[in-house]
Amino acid sequence: MDTARLRELGLQVREEPSGIEVMLDLEAASLVNPITRDFITEVTFQVVGDRLIPISPAAVVGMTPILLSAIDAAEEMQALLLDTFSDHVFHLQRRSEELQLLGLPADVDPQSLELSTTVKEGHLAVKLVSDRQGNFRVAQAVRGGEDLPTAAGHIIELSEFRERGALAGYLAALFGEPTLTRTPVTAGAGPVRFVEIVEKFGAQALVPPRSSLELLAQFQVEGKAYRFAAARIAGRTFRGMLAGTQGKVWAGRFELDEFPGVVRMVADLLKVAPEAVRLVGPDAPQE
Repeated sequence: MDTARLRELGLQVREEPSGIEVMLDLEAASLVNPITRDFITEVTFQVVGDRLIPISPAAVVGMTPILLSAIDAAEEMQALLLDTFSDHVFHLQRRSEELQLLGLPADVDPQSLELSTTVKEGHLAVKLVSDRQGNFRVAQAVRGGEDLPTAAGHIIELSEFRERGALAGYLAALFGEPTLTRTPVTAGAGPVRFVEIVEKFGAQALVPPRSSLELLAQFQVEGKAYRFAAARIAGRTFRGMLAGTQGKVWAGRFELDEFPGVVRMVADLLKVAPEAVRLVGPDAPQE
């Protein structure tokens, strides 16, 4: 990297064991930490090829790198940094509000501005952490005090869940949380089977376009228990997940018109014949 080019941009350059670092003075256009209200007057970057990666202070770590080829002056770099930081603050506020609407805590680290929350279901506790673009990922999963392996890079789109129970159920299925021991329930509190809906309302009954809808089907395949859960996102678009006793097998979106049916889809995902997929009722024992 030509350090002369960096100095021409008004950057302070220093060589560290890890490589070249540069510091941008923001006295003329400081960033403001929205939690502490402290001013951020300088930002340090690691130079990697044509990219400037923010590494200090903690509030800017993880922000989108700046391409040297895209800027010609320090003022352009400051404006780009301000825009990127403003986007992060917007996502931070938006996601915090979504968590609160779901009845979940929105925990923000005052220094790093990292947003996180913990969802609990039975003996399972899952910590979700948001990146600078507002994407939530599973950071930690604990069951009964023991850490569980997590799926690296698995993104949780928070806006697809309209209530806390739907998110908790999704995460429980993702990590194979066993069904809790059933206790006697009062009249009207048990599960509802769709065959009962059809019997009572008729096959022509409609689900309103904006109503939420969640479905759960349980299977036995070659002696192993599986669950297929699906939730309506909007219109005829659904989010689905297949999970077994060892955790998630598949997760993704699908259109109802293209959906081959739950038995066929499970058979295709597990590479078995449809005849090997046996639907079972909610009272069937789970391994």
